Amino acid sequence: MRLKNYRGVADCTLEFPTEGVTVIEGDNEVGKTCIPEAVNMILSEFDSSGKKAVKAIRPVHRDEGTEVEVEITSGDYRFTYFKRWHRRPETTLEIAAPSREQLTGREAHERVETILEETLDQDLWKALNIEQGAEPGLPKLNVPSLGQALDQAAGSNLATSSDDALWERICAERLKYWTSTGRESQERKSLIDRIDQSQSKIEDLGTQLHAIEENATEAARLVDDEDSLIIRRDLANEEENVLDERWKATEHLRDHTERMANDFAAAQMQCTKIADDYQRRQEMVEAVRTQSEELASLEAEVSQAAPELEQAMRHNKETAIALKAARRLLRAAESKLRLANDDRDYRRNQIEKDQFLERHERVLAAQERLKAAEIVLDSSQVDGELVDRIEQASLQVTRAKAALEASAATVETTALSALSVLIEGEEVKMSTDTVQRAHVTGDWKLVVPDMVQVSVQAGDESQDLAAEFEAAREEHTRLCTKSGVDNLADARKKADKRREAERTRDESIRAIEENLRDLTLEGLAQKLDGLTKRVASYPANRPKDPPLPSDHDEAKKIASDAENEAAEYQAEVERCEGNAEAASETSKKAEVDSAVQAERLKHARDALRQAEQKLEEARQGLSDHELNEALEDEQRKVQDANAALEQAKKELQNQDPDSLEAKLDNIRNVRAKAISELRNNQDRQRELRGWLEARGDAGLHSQLNEESSMRQLLLREQEGTEARALAAQLLHQTFERRRQEAHQRYVAPFKEKIENLGRIVFGPTFEVDLDNDLRIARRTLEGITLDIDQISVGAREQIGVICRLACAAIVSPDGGGAPVVIDDALGWSDPSRLKAMGAAIGTASRESQVIILTCTPGRYAHVGNATVVRLPR
Repeated sequence: MRLKNYRGVADCTLEFPTEGVTVIEGDNEVGKTCIPEAVNMILSEFDSSGKKAVKAIRPVHRDEGTEVEVEITSGDYRFTYFKRWHRRPETTLEIAAPSREQLTGREAHERVETILEETLDQDLWKALNIEQGAEPGLPKLNVPSLGQALDQAAGSNLATSSDDALWERICAERLKYWTSTGRESQERKSLIDRIDQSQSKIEDLGTQLHAIEENATEAARLVDDEDSLIIRRDLANEEENVLDERWKATEHLRDHTERMANDFAAAQMQCTKIADDYQRRQEMVEAVRTQSEELASLEAEVSQAAPELEQAMRHNKETAIALKAARRLLRAAESKLRLANDDRDYRRNQIEKDQFLERHERVLAAQERLKAAEIVLDSSQVDGELVDRIEQASLQVTRAKAALEASAATVETTALSALSVLIEGEEVKMSTDTVQRAHVTGDWKLVVPDMVQVSVQAGDESQDLAAEFEAAREEHTRLCTKSGVDNLADARKKADKRREAERTRDESIRAIEENLRDLTLEGLAQKLDGLTKRVASYPANRPKDPPLPSDHDEAKKIASDAENEAAEYQAEVERCEGNAEAASETSKKAEVDSAVQAERLKHARDALRQAEQKLEEARQGLSDHELNEALEDEQRKVQDANAALEQAKKELQNQDPDSLEAKLDNIRNVRAKAISELRNNQDRQRELRGWLEARGDAGLHSQLNEESSMRQLLLREQEGTEARALAAQLLHQTFERRRQEAHQRYVAPFKEKIENLGRIVFGPTFEVDLDNDLRIARRTLEGITLDIDQISVGAREQIGVICRLACAAIVSPDGGGAPVVIDDALGWSDPSRLKAMGAAIGTASRESQVIILTCTPGRYAHVGNATVVRLPR
């Protein structure tokens, strides 16, 4: 293959051995993926194509046409094919075998299509290609080429074209009667539906004939029932008339009984009224007697309660006088206690004022020390860590200098006479016998003007040690400069001063916190100022007598004694208050009881007067004797009215009105039912006569016979169809079973090839199961079987490559056919699996052509027999 101006590829020529592995390595975007793309492009697209895919291969960095040239072997053909797109389109074809041909343009394109149609299985070509970026998975290899190769490997010719034609005819015949899923075909369902429709029509015609017969029978029965219904109606009319007469007589007795009942109720009402008047008269007499007795009792209670009230009022007055005296003594004790407390607070304030003054002075002093320490800390950054670093740098300078002097050459110059020399460019005057010594660590020169120059050059080791010494000295100088010190002693002095300042700062902060506590400096000063003013003003405002205690302890004792004295007077006041309160309550209760008794006495007198007046007014209408005689007269009238009512009820009961009413209601219902049934009978007769006259036979018998004959014909047709359907199904199942058996026989070589390659990668326990499309359905490893979707992505990708290699080896057992193209696969594989896959690819490539494109060279380093082609950038 040769690519020129193809995307980013300027010009590249590649050769692929017909057998074995070719690994094409190259970085990203150097044109690896262009190789399989260019093969498909030259085989499928005209040189004049304007498709988007063709435009995409045009180089963007130069105005040139894209060129692809390939040399291909396909079947017995070997040819060289060239195409140029975009600028000066061109197509040429030169066939070298089996006979020479030269073609150009569309003829060349069509000739290549003819050759490939004759010799190439397109499906297999696509299945054996693994494109870059594609989802890792297993190919569908149920393609004709593989089938034929498997037939040959099985030692038979099981998949001939005649067998395929016969199988297609068997399938077509079965589809006449069965669906692809094994259900009844639409034609068979339609025939069954026609039979069901015919049966339904036959049943409907039979139902209509049966209905005509039933309606005729019912019409005859209704004529017979009409006479008996007329007789029942007439008998009911006669019985209803007799019972109606008896009911009217009973209604007259019922009215008489109701009048007697009304008279009895009126007599009872009048008697009850007079009895109530009599009862109220007796109650009035009893009320006058009761009120008289209650008034006498209340008058006796009032006379007994007067001495008790006088005694309670006298005791209340005495306890009030005692309480007033106790309160006066308590106020004097409380005044004395307040003064004692004020004296105690004054002495305590004096003590607190002195304490706050000391705390305030300590805080001010600590703040001054803190300020001075912070000035020192701000001015010096030399701490212990920096001193350690300077010390280490100084030690390193000393060590480097000692090592340098130990290994450096020593030059000793002795003046034999007084003279001036130049040492390292500096003039040095030397008197007789003067000695100058120098350690040479680099280049050293001594010049006697106009006479001699001596040059000494140190060795490499001395120069290295000199460089180390210079670096150590520079680091020491840098640290000293950064710290602002001259040497290590100066740094230690400043570090000690800084540590002392840090200690002073910490002690000052701690002293400020301990003395301020929960206050600020301003708050502490305010408290001190307030205490000073209170202490200064208290003696001037205090009374002269009694004198001020001499100290805080005496003031506390006086305050404690005053507090005890005040507590005693307080207890006495509380005792007197309790006595006064009890006496007041007793006096108030006695006064309230006296007032209540007086009010009750007044109410009793008023009640007696009202009862006597009410009784007198009642007796003015009827006297007690007249009221008693009227009551006895009304009671006799009630007895007479009750006797007349009982006689009327007895006469009414003898007529049994409830039974008579029930019989009358029942006979009326019987008559109404007979009339309704007679009417319904006559209506139904008219309806049936009209239906039978309109319907008649209507030729139903002849229709029933015709439909029965049609159903018999359909049943015979169904019987034949079902027989043919069962025969077609049996033939299909038998042939399919035989094909499946043959399939299993010729799948065995493919399965064996996959397992042989797979055991190189996965170990000796590797086994697979293939489905009808020759795809791996399950994998067994170490006795554990998993569906192919359950294993890892890396394992699926590895098995996919193995399947393609096995397929290529089977369809080209003599080599040189079915190339496998792998574009950057096995990215999901670990190092051990990559090593094993290299061995599997190498083994499979002995029988087929394998082309690998990769941007990761080490991924396929374990393919031992590979030819490696490195693409330039």
